[in-house]
Amino acid sequence: MAAVLKKRALAEYNKSFQDGPASKKLHLVKKPLIGSSAAAFVGLLEKCKSSDEALQLLLRISDCLQFQESDVEEAIKKLSEHFQSEEESVVRVKILWLFSDIGLECPGANLNNLIDETIHLIKNETSHKVIAQGVATLSKLGNKLSEDKILMMRLVNVARDNLKDTSHQVKCRCLQLMSELYPICPEPDRTMEMTAESDAIVKLLGDYSNAEDARVRCEAFQSLLTLHERGLTISFDLYDPVCAALSDDYEIVREVALKLVWLLGNKYPENSVTLQDGETTIRLVDDAFIRICSAVNDLYMQVRALSCSLLGTTRGVSDRFLLQTLDKQLMSNMKKKRTAHERGAELVRSGAWASGRRWADDAPGQLIEQADVQLLPGGAAGAFVHGLEDEFMEVRTAAVEAVCQLSMENSVFATTSLDFLVDMFNDEIEDVRLRAIDSLTRISHHIVLREDQLEIILGALEDYSMDVREGLHRMLGSCTVASKTCLEMCVDKILENLKRYPQDKRSTFRCVQRMGSKHATLVLPLTTRFLAVHPFFDMPEPDVEDPSYMCVLILVLNAAQHCTTMLPLFEEHTVKHYTYLRDTMPHLVPHLPIGDAKQSRGEKSEATIDDSAVRRFFDTVLQHIDNVTLSTTVRLKMLQSAEEQLNKLSEMEPLVSGAANFTALFARCVLALHTALTAARGPPSHALQQLTTDCLRLQYQFSGVTEQENACVWQLALRVSAARLIAAVENAAAASTGTGNTGNTASGAAALSAAAALTHHAELLDRILASAGVEPDPFTIAVFQQLSQSAEHKPSALARAVQPLLLCAPLPVIPKPNLKIRMCSASIIEPATDNDTVLRFCAGLITGVALEAEVVRVKDPSALRVRVAYPDTCVHALVPPRDHLRPLDHTNTNDDGTQDVRLLTKVLISHGVWTEPCGVDISVCLAVEEAGGRDAAPLVELCRPVRVTVAPKPIKRGI
Repeated sequence: MAAVLKKRALAEYNKSFQDGPASKKLHLVKKPLIGSSAAAFVGLLEKCKSSDEALQLLLRISDCLQFQESDVEEAIKKLSEHFQSEEESVVRVKILWLFSDIGLECPGANLNNLIDETIHLIKNETSHKVIAQGVATLSKLGNKLSEDKILMMRLVNVARDNLKDTSHQVKCRCLQLMSELYPICPEPDRTMEMTAESDAIVKLLGDYSNAEDARVRCEAFQSLLTLHERGLTISFDLYDPVCAALSDDYEIVREVALKLVWLLGNKYPENSVTLQDGETTIRLVDDAFIRICSAVNDLYMQVRALSCSLLGTTRGVSDRFLLQTLDKQLMSNMKKKRTAHERGAELVRSGAWASGRRWADDAPGQLIEQADVQLLPGGAAGAFVHGLEDEFMEVRTAAVEAVCQLSMENSVFATTSLDFLVDMFNDEIEDVRLRAIDSLTRISHHIVLREDQLEIILGALEDYSMDVREGLHRMLGSCTVASKTCLEMCVDKILENLKRYPQDKRSTFRCVQRMGSKHATLVLPLTTRFLAVHPFFDMPEPDVEDPSYMCVLILVLNAAQHCTTMLPLFEEHTVKHYTYLRDTMPHLVPHLPIGDAKQSRGEKSEATIDDSAVRRFFDTVLQHIDNVTLSTTVRLKMLQSAEEQLNKLSEMEPLVSGAANFTALFARCVLALHTALTAARGPPSHALQQLTTDCLRLQYQFSGVTEQENACVWQLALRVSAARLIAAVENAAAASTGTGNTGNTASGAAALSAAAALTHHAELLDRILASAGVEPDPFTIAVFQQLSQSAEHKPSALARAVQPLLLCAPLPVIPKPNLKIRMCSASIIEPATDNDTVLRFCAGLITGVALEAEVVRVKDPSALRVRVAYPDTCVHALVPPRDHLRPLDHTNTNDDGTQDVRLLTKVLISHGVWTEPCGVDISVCLAVEEAGGRDAAPLVELCRPVRVTVAPKPIKRGI
């Protein structure tokens, strides 16, 4: 519908007429050489006189890999013929590479023929590179036909035959093909023959783990991992050879062997393993954990980081091995402890002392091999200590994450590792400090902070990074302190740090709120000190706007919620300040039975009946608006009165402000549309622009809107689009009577855009109505019929047909109130609205304005924009970087799927020379991707703009 209308509209405004006889049209067609450009290059291969020319042609073929379906088979045949006559191995490799590209990208390629041709070509091949590329081509093509098990077994057999090649590259390719293409049946459907065959494949791959080349050994272990990921069970018998590979000379082998040790340890945790002494047996998961711990001291950084990561994901390890990772003391090398009697008996048997009864009974009892002597501690001793003290950031980060993961499941390990995590707060890398802070926050339910630990933690509050400080605030709010002195230290340091960094005020408020709720019994003995209450003297009343006093008050009031004993300690001004904070910051201050809110039960009952009371109010306000028997004038007056009452309701009741604003905005749009349509000179352009903006707000600024309510909004927007079309056509008609061509062209383009927007909006509305199951209103039905019948009409004819429908249409139906609707809004904290400072900078250069804003209930934070409006009506929409959007509060996602974010960014301002300082408006907006129109994507403002006074000064010339 939209395409037809757009075509007709373009025909109306772009048609040109020419006198004289009609010119004869010529249709030129360029005949392809063979059918396509790539096929033409293939045909030129026969004329190549050298291998270099052939290679250049093959490169051009791979660049423009476009074959017609009829040319594919012929091209493959010619490439195969050239392969057999080519002497240079590089060219043959490129031909096999082209086989895989043709099979994957060309739609008419027969993959089975390509596979057969590739197998035939590499059968008698002598070049290792060509064979390796042929096996790689078979692997790529076989992945496309993985359901054909017979073909897969054929490819596996081809790879098995080529494993005898002496080249490591061929062996690696064959091992990779076998692991990726070997057909694996579900375990219930496996027969004895399948199981024996799969065991043979695993054994074959395991045998190549002893190959001479390290790359082949690495690929063999990686193939075993690939088979496990595809569902094949790896046998426990591989554990010993894999453990032997942990001491391989090459780090690539040790890295893959570590993954296999971890895999077998988690798969067979309760299997028993005998240690080197031949007597002691331990669980497999414990032995695997010890061997992974030994890799923390590896010479290669990637191996150390991998071992730390695997330690954190090992489950079911015994506590004694876990705790030994935090202790550097020498181990007994996992030998069994013996009693004194057993040691004495062993001493007698070993002949360490001579009895004289037997010949040579004083000979040495045991010969010790040189390799058995270990000068440094091995196994799990101090593994995490070494990892946390590593010189590389990657290893320390992985060690911190592993300690956190193990601590979340083991409270004893969490308590023991607390000191080590706290020490990481002094790390030189910010990412490591942040990871340690986050780890301590996640295990906060297992730990209790002591005084010495708090000294290190509170010292990190002086960090310059805002991320570190806010992370510490979250951590302190989540953790539990041991004593009253610890709490006092925390509060004093937080208040001192607040004076140094005033921008952390909101994060500090949330921190002390949670601290007060978790430490009510510890706050009670400190209440008089925090509130400066003296038993004999009246102390001066603190300033309620002081951030430090607000922090103390939030702390005490949240503690009083769980410990009502401190309520009688509050002085009269404290109760007044509570009432003030309760009204201004209800999300930080709980309800307490003091002051004007002593009747707590009454307030709770009001809260429970608030929902029904608001619904009754909505019904009372909107009950007669949809009454068709009333005149339009009366209904419009009632609608205006309802809008005023709903606006007042949104200010009085924040919980239902979204629903009230939504309904009030809908009523305002209905009133404004009726006023614009009844205007004497047609719909004013400024009124239609405001109506369009309000409709966009209804569509994109509110969340929790049902499909039925959304359908009502889109039907209202359809009327606005029709009004814009009527106004655009009237402007085009008025401009055509003038003498200027520029105005006529601009008006014609506006009419085309309005017509395209109307048809596109109608298509979208049709889908919305169908998905919501809502019957369209009479105007929508009439527009649908008109658009389906008048596909040949031009925008002017479409406007003439729609105008009487729009004027005669009844008022839109106001949707029923939905109290779950929430409105996306923003508040700019910095720059302040009352800031009179003039920013001076050189004209043509840029200056940065610090912007801090809080955006609540936003569906997609990536759609946020910073709108900068200059006095000369120039408007810029700036996209803030993703890392400048931070979660607001401790939770990032609301119950309705929206997010609360905090925007911290620099707004760049630049302009030419001004004669005097002027204001630049900065606001936070939501970008709306509105398709169907030719204009730029509109912006929906989420807050009132803040004006910043700037003065670009001219650049001084000379000295």
